[in-house]
Amino acid sequence: MRILLTITVLFITVNLFAQNDFISLDKQTYDYYLKGDYKNLKATGEKMLSKGIDYYYLRLRLGILAYNNQRYAYAIKHFKKAIEFSSWDTISKEYIYYSYLFSGRKIDANLYLETISWDKRNSTLRSISKHNLQEVYLGASIANYDVKYFDTRVDNYEAVKNILSINGGFETMFSPNFKGTFAYSNLRKTGTTYSSVNTTGVNLDYSQNQLYFKLSGYKFPGWEFSGFGHVALYSVGASQSQHSGRNATKQIKTEYVGGLGILKNGWKVRAGVNASYSNFGSSSQIRGEGFLTYLPFGNLNFYLTTGGMYQTDKNWGETYQINQEIGFKLLKFFWVESGIVTGNSFLYSRNQGLLLNNSFQIPATTVFGNFIFLLGKKFSITISPYYNVNHIYTWNLNDFSRYDKLSLNSFGGSIKLTFKN
Repeated sequence: MRILLTITVLFITVNLFAQNDFISLDKQTYDYYLKGDYKNLKATGEKMLSKGIDYYYLRLRLGILAYNNQRYAYAIKHFKKAIEFSSWDTISKEYIYYSYLFSGRKIDANLYLETISWDKRNSTLRSISKHNLQEVYLGASIANYDVKYFDTRVDNYEAVKNILSINGGFETMFSPNFKGTFAYSNLRKTGTTYSSVNTTGVNLDYSQNQLYFKLSGYKFPGWEFSGFGHVALYSVGASQSQHSGRNATKQIKTEYVGGLGILKNGWKVRAGVNASYSNFGSSSQIRGEGFLTYLPFGNLNFYLTTGGMYQTDKNWGETYQINQEIGFKLLKFFWVESGIVTGNSFLYSRNQGLLLNNSFQIPATTVFGNFIFLLGKKFSITISPYYNVNHIYTWNLNDFSRYDKLSLNSFGGSIKLTFKN
């Protein structure tokens, strides 16, 4: 009897101690939550979880403060656990949607929204309309070059004075699982063209229209599978002889790029690879391209990107290009990006075929900056100055050889206005 009484007293004492311990820790977490003290709330919450103390309000507090501190991956982890305690918790569902959205994973936000039945959405989630149009942009860029001339041995050389490009495009969702990207650009070059036929040179009158499209599919959160194509239509020849005034014959040529890509969007690491085929410069190219982006804080406030492209060309050999970029948030409405690109490639495409170079000019080194200003919730403007060191050769397009290298500097800039829905 005495033993039974002792055990009962010990059980009651331990139970009362556990209740007091829970009450004390619960009060601490609530106080930290009210103060917005995420550091101490996280430490106390982890202490409670290690003791097997886990409940709805603890997860909700941890999730909200993690979200407020832009720790979106941790926020989603706690909100999903809170929903396990209460399946009708619409607040956590709303926070999960916006955690995906504000970390730059808009498609994953839409995919998550599709998994929530209408009766389990709050008024905010119900008010989110299914916009088909995702983004529209319009931009222009111009670059000025040092103009130098070759001697009479030249086979094919362009002394470019400036290049002007006008571009625009849009993205649209065909369904929650498919997105289309479309872009158009017109590129014009002014300067002088030299050849073995006309060593005195003729006015360069070059115009190129480009059409780009990409179809992206989203079956699993964080994954994108895509197919893309790019067509360039341009004129070959000169409009008028610089000295004789004779009209020259012009021809319209078409070159294209086609490829496939795969991309993984994680919280701290995002990576993508693609392979493509093109028919630039009376030759053909096969290339592989990849990039890796690291976001140390799991948000868009700071990120680093490393990328590269390796290409084999049927007639011109093997070439490459690599890049390193950094981006960070300075103010609530102002982002800065900067980077450098280097390599020996010409007749190539980058960024899943969006960027195309079929000019026989080698941008050996490019240094650029992007200044991104947010104009309200839906508009942004990007101003991008850049500096190029171009390697220019004389090209013999019959035996696929080059010689007489020149290094020319060019300075340029672009401006882009974007509307995001």
